[in-house]
Amino acid sequence: MKRLHVALAALTLLTFIGGGWALAQVFGIGPYSGGTLTVVYRLTNMENDPSPATLTLKIVPEGSKFRVTETFELLAERDQLQVMVFSHGFAHVPKGYLDMTPISALDTREVQPNKEILLPEGAKLVTSEEIVIGGVKAVKGVYTHPKFEDQRAIVAISDLESRKILPYPPLLRIEKKEGDKWMLVALTELLSIERKP
Repeated sequence: MKRLHVALAALTLLTFIGGGWALAQVFGIGPYSGGTLTVVYRLTNMENDPSPATLTLKIVPEGSKFRVTETFELLAERDQLQVMVFSHGFAHVPKGYLDMTPISALDTREVQPNKEILLPEGAKLVTSEEIVIGGVKAVKGVYTHPKFEDQRAIVAISDLESRKILPYPPLLRIEKKEGDKWMLVALTELLSIERKP
């Protein structure tokens, strides 16, 4: 097994979760106010993954500029190397998974628990409870889209200020219904965030 470090992990994650561009618009880092930032996410496409991938974003000030480093790391089998390197990680995941584009309507909206939020294209987010993931407070909910009746996303939407520094939501779990069970397609989960002035 070899440990892979793949640059341009943002592209990898966006392709992996499907509709990721919309999430980048909602959660992509806003005007950066300065300081050092380190954010770590866990990525997987299977339950109880013994070696999930990690995505780390680091922003470090250097004079009047900032050095930005994104690292995608995965412990892979030898036969996965060509696929992983030449297809930018998870870019080879089949198309046709849940369209997250309508969620971009939440870009500047605060999200509250126990609400049904109607979104463009007939999509909706039904929120439930407040949770803490990786040290960030968020509201958990279930996102559905009428064109993808056999799919859903369990998503945690953080407050507006946290969205300015998080590249992705604290939790995004895309599931597909198989029979009477919801099966994991992709999971992105915030592990930690550290910010220093």
